[in-house]
Amino acid sequence: MAYSAIHGFSVQEATNLKVYNNYSYKKITCADDDTYVEGDDWTTSGDGPAKEIMILNYTGDAAGVTTLSLKIAGSYGDEIELEFQDYPLTISGLLIDQIKMKTADSTADEVFSVISFH
Repeated sequence: MAYSAIHGFSVQEATNLKVYNNYSYKKITCADDDTYVEGDDWTTSGDGPAKEIMILNYTGDAAGVTTLSLKIAGSYGDEIELEFQDYPLTISGLLIDQIKMKTADSTADEVFSVISFH
């Protein structure tokens, strides 16, 4: 089934064809205060849940540890701890509503670029 204004690609079609209807870009700045910073809620922005996300470490230190949590089907899951060498990170195969990140051990703010494909 091809894309038209009436309907988009299903999750299975997007997976098989490696195509998406839309994408969005956002920078997330995590301060050194162990407080979560939420990204855009893609379910309310009109894009629908993300079928794939890429997270790139825009600025930060090599010793920094960040914590990521994914919101799927309306609720956040377990925390995922990531280190500097884990970036860039690509997550696919899930329908992600939103992400949130925090850091507590860096000497400066950490900035991340988040690209989501819908």
